[in-house]
Amino acid sequence: MDKKGMGATFAGYTIGGLLPIYKLFADGVPAWTVVSIRIISAFLFVFLLLNLMNKMRNVRTLWQNPRQRHTVILAGIVLGLNWTLYLYAIGEGYIVESSLGYYINPLVSVLFGLIFFRERLTRAQIVAICFAVVGVSVLTFGYGQFPFIAFLLAISFAFYGVLKKKAAAEPLSGLFLETLVTMPFAVFALAMTPEDMTALSAGPLIAITMLGVATAFQLMLFGYGMPRIPFVYVGILQYIAPTLTLFLGIFLFNDVFTEVHLIAFLFIWAGVAVFTVSGIRGARMVTGKVS
Repeated sequence: MDKKGMGATFAGYTIGGLLPIYKLFADGVPAWTVVSIRIISAFLFVFLLLNLMNKMRNVRTLWQNPRQRHTVILAGIVLGLNWTLYLYAIGEGYIVESSLGYYINPLVSVLFGLIFFRERLTRAQIVAICFAVVGVSVLTFGYGQFPFIAFLLAISFAFYGVLKKKAAAEPLSGLFLETLVTMPFAVFALAMTPEDMTALSAGPLIAITMLGVATAFQLMLFGYGMPRIPFVYVGILQYIAPTLTLFLGIFLFNDVFTEVHLIAFLFIWAGVAVFTVSGIRGARMVTGKVS
């Protein structure tokens, strides 16, 4: 076990779970403004790091590969859409539902592995997905509406993972191109925002800028840590983020969490438990065979 890799991955998911805290300092700022500043600040931060580390040549190498370039560009667009939806959900008070989306995300990733990479589903994974379907059904019938935000977050981020896997690009240069692709949209959105950017006080502006820096730093931690630890531990650690977001939504932002939510989340958590335990057992079996 690489302790530094474990620590980096743990820190990355912890940062991801705490990102909604920005709302304490920038409540009321339109989602388009937040996501635009987030993209621009993330881009500038990555650009600065690439130059400090003298790694801009990696970006040129990535750009010269047509397959990687096109895949990374599409990944950037999908990531931008995911960020926009996530910040809309946080801004409008759907914090619990956004956490539900990231609980479901690993199970959607399993389905995408079946679709895009012809991976086979184990019995445990099928059971875990069934638990998740029941949980979402409880929410749907309990409130009379489908949790679209949660599902769109899960699907978009899972598809982003598919594109990242297909691109197989160096993490920092890949993130640079992803944010570069969305920069024109970010600048256009800021230009079309009715509110004057100078009307933003220092507090909200700093909070949103740090949101972009934290996002870039989080993805860098993933790029460093994930290749250094067994993937089963990645599967376990990824639930840190939605759990922290859920707690923030309930205890800090007073988001709605009723008995229907509790029943639905119990089914989701049961699916997560089955998914995690099966992953641990599978890893042990592989380790035993190798030994």
